[in-house]
Amino acid sequence: MRSPILELETAIAAAPFSIVPERKHELGDWVDSEGVTLDFIDRPSFTFHVYTQKKTVQTSIATLEYLWATSHVHLVLYDEYGQAQRRGDTQFNTGGNHRSRSALEIAKWAVENLLSTGVQPWPESFIRPHSHPENCSDVHTANELFLCAFAWMMHHELAHVRLGHNEAITSRSLEEEKEADVEATKWILSQCSDSAQAQKRIYGVVAAILALQAISSPSGNSIMQTHPPTFERLDYCLFESGVDPDNEAYAFAACIMQIQLAARGVSIAHDGKSFRDIYSEYLCEFAKLLH
Repeated sequence: MRSPILELETAIAAAPFSIVPERKHELGDWVDSEGVTLDFIDRPSFTFHVYTQKKTVQTSIATLEYLWATSHVHLVLYDEYGQAQRRGDTQFNTGGNHRSRSALEIAKWAVENLLSTGVQPWPESFIRPHSHPENCSDVHTANELFLCAFAWMMHHELAHVRLGHNEAITSRSLEEEKEADVEATKWILSQCSDSAQAQKRIYGVVAAILALQAISSPSGNSIMQTHPPTFERLDYCLFESGVDPDNEAYAFAACIMQIQLAARGVSIAHDGKSFRDIYSEYLCEFAKLLH
């Protein structure tokens, strides 16, 4: 098999539908009527793009590998960070044990592969996605978060088609990207009546944008230069989700943003009273890096 991520190929193709079971028939009818297709290609760099005239969404295997690896490492680091807090540790070492070191290793490989040839084989000794992992294992949880993140990215691309956006780069490109972000977030959440399912979907939105943030330059520009800064995208999507200030999605985002800032040489002591307050402090630090 070209890559272990392709063990999830069926689940990947179904993800835009499975994330919104209450709207899957509506989505299916629209996809069929529009003739929208999904293509997997082999190429380097982060690739997730819709050709609005052909109505084809294109992504690369390296992008899928990267998205899975970042979903995995962010979950592991968030869990390890929480354990360190509960122990009363005053410092957190991201590579403090085998579990976190292994997660960081595969994430590092995925970034290097994404930014080089895009076709490097998945290292044999590294943890990897597979289709039938042990329930509640790190691989199982990473699979679930990855599929939610992928689904939100797909809905972002589908939103470009629904909203009639221009395929070419224009003066409205940044605004159209924001419109697609908001539309995708609303589409997967607006008719969800199950709070646990809604929470899982919000985690997917956060994971998708944190993955983009991880490959953004300190200036705030991601590989995709036509999009708003990723920290802004995260903020307005969380706002659109309508979650309360102490929702754990803010804690998850804040934890990973803190680690990403530390990797950029930025360390601050937070004093926020809610998860959103703490998250907002890190958001301001990313804004400082941009300006």
